[in-house]
Amino acid sequence: MSEALALGYSGGGDSTALLHALCACHPDQTVHALIVDHQLRPESAEEAADNADYARSLGAEPHILRWTAPRKSQAAARQARHTLLAGACEGLGVSLLCLGHTLDDRVETLRMRAKREGAWRTLTGMTALDASPVWPEGRGVTVARPFLELRRAQLRDYLKRLDARWIEDPSNEDARYERVQLRQKAYPPGGPAEHGLLSLSDQSVDAERLLRGAAWRLVERAVSWTAWGGARLNADMFSLAAKPMALRAMEAVMLAVSGEARTPAPDGVAACLKALEAQEAHTQSGVLLTADGVMGRDPGAVLGRADGGAEPVVLELQAGETGLFDGRFEVRAETACQVAALGDRAAPEGVSLSDVPPALRQSLTVISCFSDPEVVELPGLDLSETDNWSLLCMTRLRRWLLPCEAPTWFDGDKYASHIRAALAKPV
Repeated sequence: MSEALALGYSGGGDSTALLHALCACHPDQTVHALIVDHQLRPESAEEAADNADYARSLGAEPHILRWTAPRKSQAAARQARHTLLAGACEGLGVSLLCLGHTLDDRVETLRMRAKREGAWRTLTGMTALDASPVWPEGRGVTVARPFLELRRAQLRDYLKRLDARWIEDPSNEDARYERVQLRQKAYPPGGPAEHGLLSLSDQSVDAERLLRGAAWRLVERAVSWTAWGGARLNADMFSLAAKPMALRAMEAVMLAVSGEARTPAPDGVAACLKALEAQEAHTQSGVLLTADGVMGRDPGAVLGRADGGAEPVVLELQAGETGLFDGRFEVRAETACQVAALGDRAAPEGVSLSDVPPALRQSLTVISCFSDPEVVELPGLDLSETDNWSLLCMTRLRRWLLPCEAPTWFDGDKYASHIRAALAKPV
């Protein structure tokens, strides 16, 4: 990864202030302005082109990313936006994505979460450094939010000082959206209600960080990983651990083994932990746990289910291409090939499956050449295997449990300080 920076740039006030601050603080460093065109409005393409011109005028390198399957849903737009941003960062060799979220955004997010049912964990909210929220596309991207201590009004005052240009998204005034409704009934800035909510969030963030660290240490002691993508869990060690720690560790292992993008529901994690302690087989959230404590990919999730609840997962690659299979493997094709689950096929001659529980063998990953379907490779089991694949489970585990770190050259406080210094100067 390079020392270049990327930011999500919409042309709105927050991201425009971030663009100016990054370009001012890094005059000799490449700043990539990633512009997502959601294609939800007729004028969006023209706005994206204008934003590209403006970013270029400040010395940044603009890149327009288009959502090819637009839907009028804020959740779908957010997912698509982060997927596009993560893919662009990977293509550019950038590991750090800066976003212009402010203290106001943080408060609004916490108010939205507080209205929903859930434990204290729902109040963690956004932090200054987070892993990209999309998997596996965002596996190498850290999201930085340098403006989380600044107000939206401060950024606009900064832009006015610069006589800068920015636009206001009409959707920010659309009262059909929950965030807009909350914005219209905002807490008094710095008042007791806001202060109390932020204090609760800070405590939740600290507690979650400690809990994830403890879960990481439990996983180090109680879980061994197989070369084919499974995990062997020590039921006794999980039983002796404090329940919150055991649950968080189980959640992380389930994510790492399944490759699923969505976090398993708390009830599902608890059911899986109960099955492990009772030495019972259990299927949950894309994983299958055997009675002996071996966890692997649920065959039904990757082969497809008879009821149509899941489609078969298949990846086809041409020679020289690299692709992601099932959120668990990165495959680099030397020749045209197909990546899929083993299913009912027999293992290649000379490859033993004795170390894999029978219930998990159908979900083993197979790489087969189009030119000769009989020539297959079983990643993690084939003695003649090449280095054309890598397993992503440990990457997922680290991203989920360990704190994100910015590159050593990145100073997250520099940009807010730049804004404050500009505002402190006499007009």
